Amino acid sequence: MVEPVRYRYKLLLITEKGKHFDISGLVEDLSWEEPEKELAARITFYAKNDKTSKGRLSALAKPGCYVYVMYTYKDRKVKEAVRGKIVEWDTSAKASTERIKIKAYDDLYDLQESSDDVYFSAGVGTETAITQVLGGWGIKIGEYTGPDVTHGRLVYKNEKLGSIISKILDEAKKKGGGRGILRGVKGKVNVSRMGDNKKVYHFSEREDLISVSHKISTVGMVTRVKVIGREDDDERRPVEAVVDGQTGYGIRQKIVTRGSDESLDDAKRAAQEILDEDGRPDETRTIKTPDIPSVRKGHMIHLKSSAGTGYFHVLGISHDCEDMTMQMDIKKTRPRDQHGEKGGGDYHVGDIVDFHGGRHYVSSYPGSQGYDVAAGKARITIAGGAGGAHPWHLVTQDWSQTHVWGWVDDGSFD
Repeated sequence: MVEPVRYRYKLLLITEKGKHFDISGLVEDLSWEEPEKELAARITFYAKNDKTSKGRLSALAKPGCYVYVMYTYKDRKVKEAVRGKIVEWDTSAKASTERIKIKAYDDLYDLQESSDDVYFSAGVGTETAITQVLGGWGIKIGEYTGPDVTHGRLVYKNEKLGSIISKILDEAKKKGGGRGILRGVKGKVNVSRMGDNKKVYHFSEREDLISVSHKISTVGMVTRVKVIGREDDDERRPVEAVVDGQTGYGIRQKIVTRGSDESLDDAKRAAQEILDEDGRPDETRTIKTPDIPSVRKGHMIHLKSSAGTGYFHVLGISHDCEDMTMQMDIKKTRPRDQHGEKGGGDYHVGDIVDFHGGRHYVSSYPGSQGYDVAAGKARITIAGGAGGAHPWHLVTQDWSQTHVWGWVDDGSFD
């Protein structure tokens, strides 16, 4: 069992001459975080401007120098949590009574702040595209275990490189490759799938949670997508299709214009992708727990609380090294089975899913009679059946594909 209170942090400074200094005794309010909407990890701290044998700290901790956040567990082997290059400091601190505020980012900061033109021909793979973008900026890849699907032509003009990478990963997700994430690790960048961690920590409301909040909002939700065709001679644009989602929340409409080289089926798929992404209420959960330095953005955790029970992805995280707490923004996901794949989980009534084929049952209770049916598209009509054994009720969306119309098990669809 992990005991969070047995962790200890230390901070190392690497000067411009490559000298290593342990400045832990001078540091106050140390924290490091991986925000949901940012690519790079950020380290922030205040430091006393004390004079050392090599001069005052303000003369040593300069922009361009590195700081390493290290930690130990039960005073055993020292491990690296995160490292970053100093990009901002307060040069007004002249005396030891004043504090310097220092901010550092990992190597992904350059991508986050830089723009470029990027072009890839049709047929490029996700791994090749991202590797070339990172390599062009001298960023070394440690491991690539993220999505790798075939893309069409990719063209980005004068866009932030961080945004370009995010768009490539988003497209890979839509093509079935799974959600990918970039994470700085020991001076390199790992490209991984969300929930790639082998050790999944469990947090319980009675034992581990300091605070928890749960918010559900329909702001920004899309419930209908209208596909518009090309203009006629009178500049009128015909409505070629209407794709409905969860219209019970009201009509929140978005327009998709079919391109000249795009089929109607392609445009409908794009409309469905919008509904898959934005067609449900947005649920946000934020929890505060004792700190575990090895928990990173993109990891999977398990939570048991009034705000929800199950597996969750860490979308953003902040570690407070002084209070030894961490705060996480999390989103429910599906659990992995013993092979590392994912079963049923973060689904809602109204979702259109791909039923894998197999048995559907006349009720959700154990021992109910079941029948085998083929695979195909289906809609979730009931979630969390009272019996619990077969918790999802599906209704076919295409009778020529599947006759599923009953209760099914976790993991029988995605």
